[in-house]
Amino acid sequence: MARVNVLDERKIVEVPDGSLLVELDGKTNLLFACREGVCTTCLVDVVEGKENLEEPGEMESMTLSTLPPSTAKNPRLMCVSRIKGGEVKIKYVH
Repeated sequence: MARVNVLDERKIVEVPDGSLLVELDGKTNLLFACREGVCTTCLVDVVEGKENLEEPGEMESMTLSTLPPSTAKNPRLMCVSRIKGGEVKIKYVH
């Protein structure tokens, strides 16, 4: 099982290895709207463990490229991010 440490909530959520992190919906206060990597409601900053996430896909990369550089050090969209395993620590951007 992979672990997502939501620093804002001091909460750790376990999900199966290889899961899309949209599985956090309902388990955290993170909002999920479009679920397609476009709207940025599920935008987070990956504080630790970015190597445990698969690389962003085409849609996520396009959306992230439109963000101002100061938005987050390691921005990711949780609805389309897949965790390979291990632990990821995130902080909400919105």
